[in-house]
Amino acid sequence: MDSHKPWLRAEIAQWLRDGLIDDQQAAQLYARYPLAPQQAPRAWGKLIFAAIGAVVFGLGVILLFAYNWEAMHRYTKLSAVAGGFAISHLLAWWWRQDPRLAEVFHLLGTMLFGGALWLIAQIYHVDVNYPEGFMLWSAAAVAMAWVLPSTAHGILACLLICGWTAMQVFAFERPHLPGTAALLLGLLPLAWRQRSTLLLRAVLVLLPVSLLFNSWIFDSDIVLLHAVFIAAIYLWAERLAPVLQWRESVPALHQTGLLLWWACLLLLSIQDVSWAFSVGHRSGDALLGLAPAQLISASMLLVIVVFAGLCFSRSSLRPRSGPQWLELACLALPLLVLCASYSVYPMPVAVQFSANIVLLAYALLFIYRGSEYTVDFLPKIKIEVVVADDQAGGAVETIAKAAKTGKIGDGKVFVIPVEESVRIRTDEK
Repeated sequence: MDSHKPWLRAEIAQWLRDGLIDDQQAAQLYARYPLAPQQAPRAWGKLIFAAIGAVVFGLGVILLFAYNWEAMHRYTKLSAVAGGFAISHLLAWWWRQDPRLAEVFHLLGTMLFGGALWLIAQIYHVDVNYPEGFMLWSAAAVAMAWVLPSTAHGILACLLICGWTAMQVFAFERPHLPGTAALLLGLLPLAWRQRSTLLLRAVLVLLPVSLLFNSWIFDSDIVLLHAVFIAAIYLWAERLAPVLQWRESVPALHQTGLLLWWACLLLLSIQDVSWAFSVGHRSGDALLGLAPAQLISASMLLVIVVFAGLCFSRSSLRPRSGPQWLELACLALPLLVLCASYSVYPMPVAVQFSANIVLLAYALLFIYRGSEYTVDFLPKIKIEVVVADDQAGGAVETIAKAAKTGKIGDGKVFVIPVEESVRIRTDEK
């Protein structure tokens, strides 16, 4: 939206000159769409490639130790890793005047910290569940992301937490919700605090991955339902973004939610998938049962209901046009059909039909929004006529008959009494 504000403010000035709005309305519009303060562009290319270099270098050091493991003395290993860890953070402190370079060295230190965890565990034969090393490593990354603050550390923490969850789920075949909670409670607030859309996108992409890993272990038949709920939460949260004073989050929420939503609809439009999805559960407590998967489903459904209620409770967030109402219907219809099919009675045909109808509606909606149109206002002219009282009716009728075209913007005729007139040159009244 910020990129369109200069154009909009120029249009407001033109509307004021054309007499379409008055000074008070123009001032209100200017206040509603202020220009964002000019900020120096960040060298994202340098930061990204430097961060990738730090990660690759840290992995290289870890692999170097792994390759020469038997030939090195334990104290040599400890000294090298501890020295690299300390030197990295000392260099970050030394280059603290350059935030980008300092962040890269801190990131290198965090990578070496992760290598040191497994090194110490191997040297001293620490017999613990090996994914817990990822837990400690991701905890350090989250702490650094909050303390510095650092977007790069936040993204690294997202990847580590997702890896931690994946190892717990697939290596040990047991659900692992702490990883999902860490993404939701540890990194999502950090993205909001930093106003970092890059970190927000990382959380929005990896949060469904982490949660769906757990859903698969709980009950493989409920994975698609949870994916639908997550997409719906993203799309409803997009509408609430202006209330959170973070309008920049709208593209991230919209794009991530819409891609996930479309992917779910495409799967549900396939006959075999819709039948397997609908018939997979026949019990009436599929949504509100006491199993962990059903509790997660009920929690996400409650979040959707709360978000929808907040959107409709504020007049500024309600749909105002036909396309907006259609988009809302595309979001509500599959949810209602899915919930009914999943908790009341299997309806595979209804699920497949609603998914196809909504995909078709989205196609028509985007065709409509992408079509070109012109706004052609009628030319304006202002006429002021002073006539006798007995001639006022005829004058109004003549003007209305001559100016009428039947289109919007024909104009108005105001009839007001003239109590007094003064000729300026002679002061004659």
